[in-house]
Amino acid sequence: MIDAQLTLRVAGGARQVALADYLDPAADETAHEASYTWIKDLRALPVDGATFRDRFTARGDSLWWFSEIYLHKEQVILDIHRAITAMNVLVQRERPAAIAVVSGSHVVRHVTAAIAAARGISFDGRVNAFGWLRRLASLDFRARRLTMSALGARGIRRRQPKTAGEPIEVAAFIHRAFWRSGASRGQAESYIGPTLAELEARVGAAAVRYVGVGRSTNFRTRRRWAARGEAGSPTVVPIEALAPWAALGASRAVWRRRYADFRAMTGAEPFRRAAYIHGIDCWPLIREQLAGIAWLQWPWSVRSMDEAGAAIDALRPRVVVTYAEAGGWGRALILESRRRGIASVGLQHGFIYRHWLNYRHEPDELIDGRTSAFPHPTRTLLFDGYAARLLTEQGHLPATTLCVTGSPRLDALASEMAAAGEGAGARLRQVLGIGAAESIMLVTTKEKEARASLPQLVDQAARIRGAIVVIKPHPAETSEAYGAFAARSHVRIVTAETSLASLLAGARAVVTVNSTVALDAAALDIPALSIGLPNNLSPFVEAGAIAGANDSAELGTLLERILYDEGFRQQLAVRRRVVFGEPVTNAERRAAARSVDALLELVGPGHAGRDKTG
Repeated sequence: MIDAQLTLRVAGGARQVALADYLDPAADETAHEASYTWIKDLRALPVDGATFRDRFTARGDSLWWFSEIYLHKEQVILDIHRAITAMNVLVQRERPAAIAVVSGSHVVRHVTAAIAAARGISFDGRVNAFGWLRRLASLDFRARRLTMSALGARGIRRRQPKTAGEPIEVAAFIHRAFWRSGASRGQAESYIGPTLAELEARVGAAAVRYVGVGRSTNFRTRRRWAARGEAGSPTVVPIEALAPWAALGASRAVWRRRYADFRAMTGAEPFRRAAYIHGIDCWPLIREQLAGIAWLQWPWSVRSMDEAGAAIDALRPRVVVTYAEAGGWGRALILESRRRGIASVGLQHGFIYRHWLNYRHEPDELIDGRTSAFPHPTRTLLFDGYAARLLTEQGHLPATTLCVTGSPRLDALASEMAAAGEGAGARLRQVLGIGAAESIMLVTTKEKEARASLPQLVDQAARIRGAIVVIKPHPAETSEAYGAFAARSHVRIVTAETSLASLLAGARAVVTVNSTVALDAAALDIPALSIGLPNNLSPFVEAGAIAGANDSAELGTLLERILYDEGFRQQLAVRRRVVFGEPVTNAERRAAARSVDALLELVGPGHAGRDKTG
């Protein structure tokens, strides 16, 4: 975001303003689309007589698939468009004689300096040439540190898993940070546990091998690189144990050529021209992004390809499964599976964000050329028709590769709520010290996403009689992230491990920014409110299935209505049934079984589960 404070010298004197106040929701939407177009256009720019997509490859596969992820994730391109739009509005509205940046990112400083210079406005706060060189040096140091640490970890002696005998049925690649300790095998996975448990029941636990990628601690609790000695689960084989130093030849080669690749991109005149965005020369920003691609993203991506390939060769599965198929690691896994002719399955594990470039592809990206087409799974299993339409209309994925199986997580949640019984809500209240007459608003969101709107929510809730805010951290966070609200008498902060079913059983409403829990709650006939609009739940807000608040005044009104206005609650319920269908029933809780049915079709006849299921 463009969180920046500027001091303006205007006719009435000097005053401080927030740049973000000059970017309205409609303009922000336009900036998202413009950044998407800019990033996608990069794939066709010529470099050394070939397109970007064809020029940079590893084992014949284009590295474009990882480049666009980096540009999208960093959000520098998006923030350039945001900052230019906001600054143009500010200058037109305020007509300042001078602008100074009190606080703000390098993106804001560069854009503001350029617009101020073009308009003849005095400016203080630019990033000088030494500052840009220092940023590049810092990026280079970071790339060296991470790459050397990752490669050096191979020096640890690890017990190699046995691979002799028949190939295993399924290799499930999961993220170690979301593997719960104490749970049994597949059920321990936080996102797709119900499907993995069903798979084990069908084919036998011995036929499913779990490969762990990433760190075993979530990103909120990491302090430094600690590849050595991380805690793990005996059920999960670390990817490093399957990929020795000798398997990383391609990634070492990409690492050695990183500076040459950077020079090739920055020396291409089309890249220099593309750096002019809305007439503003953004070359220092674009050059830094290209450095990140060549120095950070590509060595990591190809190392992921090397690791995925080595793991597949060691385990020899009939099918590989992941729930992160659209991200960097997932793309590497799908590429290596496709190279070996092994079927792959991607499991939807959450709501597909409307602005998530990972799932948006142009038609030409799905066509094989001199480099391979986009690495999508052999089969992607989806929650509903909404996700299928998104992937065919915006992602241009072949409809034959998509299968709507439902949400196993929602089924499990509904079953857990039913098993807890009617007394679950009362027990929750007792534990949290909440009276029977008080109304629980369950907040489930990422702290970073809700940072701007959560204080308003807490303040508005304090004005509503009997309203209690219960905050459940995201699985990738700790309760410490919400420590600023711990002292408020109407706020309760639980742990990320607290049963969602028990929380929903006692909740009068669910409040979130982007969490899938809002959709789960809607399917379970619990009203939901989305804050911080526009966001990824905006389509459901527009459809009337979820309430939505744009500002503090509206938020206070909606909070009271969603808690106590029965007519409003019924109105939301009617629209929820139109969008989501009737609430989940016992008879419909077969999403995990449908997912495994679709998966086993790819395993083929004679798989271990045939004898078990008849």
